[in-house]
Amino acid sequence: MKALRWESPLARLLGSWAFWLLLLALSLVRVVEVDAGEKAYLVLLPFQEIRVEFLNSVTGRPVLLEFRPLFRFQGFRAYTDPETEAYYTGGTYPWNQALAKERRRALLYCSELGLAVRVGERWFRAEGGCLGLRLLYP
Repeated sequence: MKALRWESPLARLLGSWAFWLLLLALSLVRVVEVDAGEKAYLVLLPFQEIRVEFLNSVTGRPVLLEFRPLFRFQGFRAYTDPETEAYYTGGTYPWNQALAKERRRALLYCSELGLAVRVGERWFRAEGGCLGLRLLYP
């Protein structure tokens, strides 16, 4: 005769492959709010890249910023010419070393000449204004 075995609902849930799959999926998802006049909500993976492109209004040269939504917006890297980098740093420190230490939940980019931001595969533009990014989850 087979003995009856009683499992609590919590024990059944923790033993379920669907629970662990859902937990894994939630740990990989990042939700980003983009405010470009109208708000958009995007779901990203932590390794997906976010790019910000604009022209420096003083030097007239292009600037590219790249970063990822790991646990905050982090892993920042800037690409521009030496003159424009010196404009931002006063020529006193390596820009990318300082940017690599940044961890932000929200960002606001403003440009007189306009800027473009790519979040995942979607582009957003702001002409003579600002564009905000906020990491809502995690």
